[in-house]
Amino acid sequence: MQVEAHDERLAAIRAAFPKEGLFAEKEWLLSPDAFPIDKKFLADLEQLGHRLFVFQRACNQLYQLSVKGKQPGWIARYLDAGKPKELIEFSRRKEIRDDLPRVIRPDLILTENGYIIAEIDSVPGGIGLTAWLNQTYSKFDNAIIGGTNGMLGGFHSVLPNGGDIVISQESATYRPEM
Repeated sequence: MQVEAHDERLAAIRAAFPKEGLFAEKEWLLSPDAFPIDKKFLADLEQLGHRLFVFQRACNQLYQLSVKGKQPGWIARYLDAGKPKELIEFSRRKEIRDDLPRVIRPDLILTENGYIIAEIDSVPGGIGLTAWLNQTYSKFDNAIIGGTNGMLGGFHSVLPNGGDIVISQESATYRPEM
């Protein structure tokens, strides 16, 4: 890419930044090109959501069996540690105890041999950032995974009628992107 075109892309990316920012108190190192993902990694990513859903469902079942005394009690004690009694009681209510998060957001770390999952979260932090990246980089490249509105469409499919997003103090840095 020529230096002039490179500089023009960077200027366009800077100009596209939301005035309220993306994450509170963060600075960004910009690239004129989207992060490249090879076909094998993309295929893995496309299967990951279902695999993580199955994993979370199995973990939830293990927890519920531990609560009932059909699996070791330490499992429920460990997962309940530090939580208020009211929250534990609420989460064990029959009508919601089998509910799983609508958003499954793994933190992936790329390695020389692929990737590892460092954390599985259900907080939709990063969705606004990813949507912005899709919209911004799609202006330069029509092969962006998900296209211009892929992340927004995916989020809309999870909450087709909209919904409230509650942001805890712990997640307050995500507020600007939401």
